[in-house]
Amino acid sequence: MNKQVIYNQTEETLNIGLWDLNLQDNTAFWDAKTKSLFEVSDDFIPDYKNTFSFFTRKNLIEFKKLLKKTIENKIPSHGKFQIITAKKNIKYLECICQLDTIGTHYSRIYGTFRDVTIEEERISQLESAAEKYASVFSSANDAIVIIDTETGNITDCNNRTFELTGYKDTEIIGVHNSFFFPEDNREEIQFYLKEKIRQNTYFIKETYIKNKNGSTIAVQAASGKKFVIGNRTYLVCFFRNITRKKEVEENLNLLSLVASETTDIIIITNAEGKAIWANQAYMKLTHSTLEEIIGHEPNYLSVEPGTNLETVNKITEAIKNKEEIKVVFQNCNKRKQKYWLELNITPVFDNDGNCNKFIAIGRDVTAAKEKESELNNILEVTSQQNNKLLNFAHIVSHNIRSHTSNLLMVLEVIESTEDVLEKIALIDMFKEATEKLSDTIENLNEMITIKKNVHIIKTVINVKTELEKLAEPFKNKITLSHDIPNDLTLNIIPAYLDNIIQSLLSNAVKYQSPDREPQLNISYENKDGFHIINFKDNGLGIDLKKNKQKLFGMYKTFHGNEDAKGIDLFIVKNQIEVMKGKIEVESQKGMGSTFKLYFNEK
Repeated sequence: MNKQVIYNQTEETLNIGLWDLNLQDNTAFWDAKTKSLFEVSDDFIPDYKNTFSFFTRKNLIEFKKLLKKTIENKIPSHGKFQIITAKKNIKYLECICQLDTIGTHYSRIYGTFRDVTIEEERISQLESAAEKYASVFSSANDAIVIIDTETGNITDCNNRTFELTGYKDTEIIGVHNSFFFPEDNREEIQFYLKEKIRQNTYFIKETYIKNKNGSTIAVQAASGKKFVIGNRTYLVCFFRNITRKKEVEENLNLLSLVASETTDIIIITNAEGKAIWANQAYMKLTHSTLEEIIGHEPNYLSVEPGTNLETVNKITEAIKNKEEIKVVFQNCNKRKQKYWLELNITPVFDNDGNCNKFIAIGRDVTAAKEKESELNNILEVTSQQNNKLLNFAHIVSHNIRSHTSNLLMVLEVIESTEDVLEKIALIDMFKEATEKLSDTIENLNEMITIKKNVHIIKTVINVKTELEKLAEPFKNKITLSHDIPNDLTLNIIPAYLDNIIQSLLSNAVKYQSPDREPQLNISYENKDGFHIINFKDNGLGIDLKKNKQKLFGMYKTFHGNEDAKGIDLFIVKNQIEVMKGKIEVESQKGMGSTFKLYFNEK
């Protein structure tokens, strides 16, 4: 293999291009590799002018200095330059050039270009990283020391170390790290440090160091993982002065001791509303630890399901305005358990009139609120029962007295007439009055039976199956549609559900509009823990402004139908209420009605 072949292979391997400037006739030569580096075409003809055009002003000056140095010193010279290629790419080239002479005259200057872009970029990145590290190291708020893990000696430290310990770097570097720690806990720290070095894990630990004056300082010590430079392994350790934090904790412990025996909750916050102390009663009520409380907003400022947002806004506004406030509201602890809190928040002002703390003292009044709620429920139930009793008494006194009066009048006429045919006609009237009295007694008995069946055993049934079975007889009388889910089941009293569905189906047919084909759509939704079944018809509708209060009353009718008894909706309402549900209605006269059945399985 000849020298040229070897050279060409070497040139290709090392990515080196050749160039030549003829000083006699000012011509230039670039080989194919050089043209490739400058990203020009193969037919590009270089000269002095276009060669220099690829250099930025700064780099062109440096390149010319290199050429001048080579000519003046008559020895090969070396340099690195940045160029902008024909394709506008930035590259870094390493240039080696030397001078060729003929006798005493300079004939040409020639050399090589090598692409060192990747190397330069890596160097730039390393320099940037080193600058960032140096900046962090020197300006960090914590004292930082670097320890040789093999010897335990300190190899470097930042300025904060002097501020913390009083020792200059010349007094620390080369000294074993145990030098920092008091003798009584030195052994413990050394064991802990060696174990963390062995495990190569991060650590954070509160301990004490001794400064140059012999004083003990509370610090938080932390470290990163080990790193290697050359054949040495190092560990970076951080020390943060937590003396003030310790003092605050001690004060808080004293305050906590004073308030620990009270059953009232006490929490102290700073001017921004962040907690700085809380007593055991507060922690017990909220199921929170002191670590979860300190530095955070008290839980009475958090919005949870069931929290009164208006009350939270009032508290927030009072804190913002540095005002005292007293409220009673329902809140939740960490376990989402609800409780009632009577809370008094008082701002604390310093000598300059600036608010620097808030003291909140509260009391769990859940038991009292539950008793109050229980009493209100009893009063409400009593009121409802009284109203129902008055209604029942009115029905009994009015309806039965009316029927008995009719019967007595017929008997008097029968006794006073001698006409047999008239007596026979009066007997038919007596029979009709007797049947009406029987119906009234039967309806009253049905109402009493419903009220007595509060504790009747319920059964789980499939609503769709039951609805379709009950709707079958009505299919030729009204257009029915529904979207009841196949798997919807309810735990209810089957007989009551059957009567409720039949009554609503019958009413949709009975009170249809003569102006359009009757339609009934039955739909389902789940909302606020209720299974809701809607019966929406396009019938006559009801004037709710006029009749809403008596809609579900006994013997209340609204459309003058001869077969209307005014008992169905009354029974429906009582049956669904016995099953802990309710019924509501939306209606517009002439447009139709929607009866909404709420089934409560909570």
